[in-house]
Amino acid sequence: MSHTDFSLSFGPLQMAVLGAFLVLSVVIVAVFLIVAGHSRQEVPYGEVTATGYRMRKGWLVFLIVVLGVGLIASLSLTPYGQGAEPTQTVRITGYQFNWTVSPNHVPVGSRVEFEVTSKDVNHGVGFYDPYGVLIGNIQAMPGRTNRVRLTLDTPGTYTFACLEFCGVGHHRMVRTFEVTQ
Repeated sequence: MSHTDFSLSFGPLQMAVLGAFLVLSVVIVAVFLIVAGHSRQEVPYGEVTATGYRMRKGWLVFLIVVLGVGLIASLSLTPYGQGAEPTQTVRITGYQFNWTVSPNHVPVGSRVEFEVTSKDVNHGVGFYDPYGVLIGNIQAMPGRTNRVRLTLDTPGTYTFACLEFCGVGHHRMVRTFEVTQ
């Protein structure tokens, strides 16, 4: 797994958010410039406060609408509501200084629930996709089974690595896992 084969790409949603941010930034800068250009005139204090209080109500409504729409739109993008039940269960057990994984492969597109435990000490399990990108992590603890669900859409060799120092052989706690076509 080499770090030189990464490529940064943005999807249409990220590009739309970037475009909206840039447009909004230009509008805000323009408003500040217009206000600064007109601020050289002397205006009575009462007129300024009356305008400010009137604008405050409109600004509050604007923020409630924009933030409400943004909240509702972003909730649909969270992983919490997607796919209630996993299609595969994979059991991972950590012990100094290895992992056991059963089964060690799943079909591409599977929604996998990883059941993770440890036989000896705490281990942090990092899940890396075929490109070496960390896609999830969970704690492996003795006497406890923790669960994490991931959808594995990319075929290839995934890697589990220990993320918590667990002893002198910690660096050897790396295991691969196949996602097949």
